[in-house]
Amino acid sequence: MSFLFPLYLAGAIAIALPIYLHLRRKPPKDAVEFSTLMFLEPSKQQPIKRRSQLENLPLLLLRCLALLLLAAMFSRPFLAGGDKEGAAGQKRTVVLIDTSASMRRGELWNDAIASAKEMIGNVQSDGSVAVMTIGQTPRTLVSFGDWRDADPSRRADIAMKAIDEISPEWSGSNLGNGMIAAAEMIADAVGDEDSSLPAEIVVISDLQSGATLDAVAEATWPGELSVVLTQVEASSTNNAAISAAASSDPDKPTVRVRNDPDSETSSFEIRAGSQTISAIVPPGESRFFQLAAPASEIILGGDGEGQEFDNRLFLAPRKAASIKLQFMGAGKPDDSNRPEYYFRRAFSLSKVLNPSFVDDLEENPSILTIARSLNPEETTKVRNLLKAGGRALLVVRETSMAKTLGELAGGKTPRLNEYDGKYSLLQNIDFDHPTLGEFRDPRWRDFTQIHFWKHREVDPADLPDGSKVIAEFDSGAPAWIEIPIGEGSLLVMMSGWHPRDSQLSLSTKFVPLLFSIFSDAGPKVGGVRQFFVGDPLPIQEGINQITLPSGKKSELEAGVSFSPDEPGIYRLEGGNALAVNLRPSESELTPLGKEPLVALGVPVGKAAEGTPASRNRTLRNQESEAGQNFWRWAVVVLLVLLVVESWLGSRPTPVQLQTEATVS
Repeated sequence: MSFLFPLYLAGAIAIALPIYLHLRRKPPKDAVEFSTLMFLEPSKQQPIKRRSQLENLPLLLLRCLALLLLAAMFSRPFLAGGDKEGAAGQKRTVVLIDTSASMRRGELWNDAIASAKEMIGNVQSDGSVAVMTIGQTPRTLVSFGDWRDADPSRRADIAMKAIDEISPEWSGSNLGNGMIAAAEMIADAVGDEDSSLPAEIVVISDLQSGATLDAVAEATWPGELSVVLTQVEASSTNNAAISAAASSDPDKPTVRVRNDPDSETSSFEIRAGSQTISAIVPPGESRFFQLAAPASEIILGGDGEGQEFDNRLFLAPRKAASIKLQFMGAGKPDDSNRPEYYFRRAFSLSKVLNPSFVDDLEENPSILTIARSLNPEETTKVRNLLKAGGRALLVVRETSMAKTLGELAGGKTPRLNEYDGKYSLLQNIDFDHPTLGEFRDPRWRDFTQIHFWKHREVDPADLPDGSKVIAEFDSGAPAWIEIPIGEGSLLVMMSGWHPRDSQLSLSTKFVPLLFSIFSDAGPKVGGVRQFFVGDPLPIQEGINQITLPSGKKSELEAGVSFSPDEPGIYRLEGGNALAVNLRPSESELTPLGKEPLVALGVPVGKAAEGTPASRNRTLRNQESEAGQNFWRWAVVVLLVLLVVESWLGSRPTPVQLQTEATVS
């Protein structure tokens, strides 16, 4: 049995008071003299033994016990937890080291390692440390269990050796995930009874503004946890980065050069094989530069020594996609009065899209245009294509195509009427629809100069549910309609583009319109598809091997994604190549500061001071006493004793008369 406030036990000496009162005997003050005894001499008083003076012994015991319980209650008794109670009161620290690509600059990595070792070397004897790294994902080097199980004299050496074996990666920096993982490690190591003890996360990083912090936005942090930011700073701020940009010509790639806002230089050099381009980029700005010929590796120079980590860009050689562009019509491609003629001319300059005119639907066309009525077998094939995610354009050239429209749409056959007016114009065009993505710029939205001499009118009520009118004629009739079918969609034009129906094929809107309509079905010719270090690569099933940038071959496991760990060209079986580059956010090197973290609720503060052993014992004693609450039971027993004492004290006692004279 131990006591939280043992000085209160001194109050137990108060039991001397009732004992003294019971021992002290006072003769009655008011004596009554009897006349019959007045001539007698009083006898000599006999000495009385001390123990015979203690009257009503049970009442005395109750009063003494009540005083003892009162003293014990104020001293807060508890049962100590043994040797274990002093061992759990140490501070727990997670050292989180940033291993992202930006840590490759200058002496940043060496400074980070030195800071981590200094932190570990200053750990108190009763403290515990875990070491983690954070790039794109967190990784544990030394856990609290490893620290606890190691010999106390070798713990620091083991942690420092683990740090010596790591190096900066090429991945991005996700500090948010790292801090959450460190907090979870502390929570797993600390039991419920230790939740009030101090803990800290020491983040050693360059704290660059490109780091991802999304994970901490809605996190809940323990009250005793403190996050300590240890920033390592580069000696030079002259950094520029190069990245890929969209290009209108696949044979002439375009690159983007971004200069850091704190840079002191603006003159750079772009080298791609035998090509050299001088680039002037003011600090804090970006510029685009187009190469004269394709290149697989592009190098940026001029930003100084130690800043080369983001100066290389890799581009995979482009391979023309095999696209089946089919047109099912009733006319000849050489007839200028038919829609086939203008359809072929629209794609004549494309290096990828080469239309073919067919009488029957071939297997799995990439893009399909229909300008005639279909028989039931053809209708079934087209519907299956659309249900599987394909896309088709139906040009309604005559009212007899109503049945084809109804069967392809999967509804009833709509009633089509030939417009009998002079001409029509387009109105209520939905330029926000993906089909008209090429015309979102207000400069290209003017369709008012295009006349439609003929068109077919359909009642929107006859169209299937989910149909969307993209454009209308000025008569109010739908002009362009999108009908969803399974995973794909059918785009319906109620007028042709050939001169007998309209002026559309002769306008400047015709070619961009066709490319915009089929943009989702074909490849992005002008775009650049990029992959970054740490992201899974889209590798098709059946490919079992990949060649790394170093030339080494790596076997691929079925069902397991492959994530590259360095930039370069990765080559797959079959000749396909994928370019993997550094994540552009790693080049955003402006110091983050603690304000954004504080705004997100991260408990950024000073290092939590270690708890000495004496304070550890005090904290443990307080927790043990609070959990046991023996003093509450002492209060209950004390109340019971006081009730019994009051009852015994109020009972009448027989009067004992002592004969003071002897009758002879």
